[in-house]
Amino acid sequence: MKTLSIKVKNAFLSKDICMEKAREIISKGRISGMSELQLAHEIYFHALAFFFCEKVLLLRWVKRFADPIDMCDGGDTPFRRFVFAAFWIMTKGKK
Repeated sequence: MKTLSIKVKNAFLSKDICMEKAREIISKGRISGMSELQLAHEIYFHALAFFFCEKVLLLRWVKRFADPIDMCDGGDTPFRRFVFAAFWIMTKGKK
């Protein structure tokens, strides 16, 4: 099983940038068993969690778990994938 860790970047607050990063990860075969969209959801959610906690200075433990973004073949648990997708749908993201 392959794993990959990437640092959270401010650019990952953009859904388009998250899709580009996901496309790159899949095209290089660094992670398998996930769609580009599933990867983009996870990257975006981690960036949202990290920068939200940084701005409001609450939930510092969440910030610690948000960075780096740890991914593995097949993706996260079904519940976490649901949460990642929900935040993708419910938020606007940067342009």
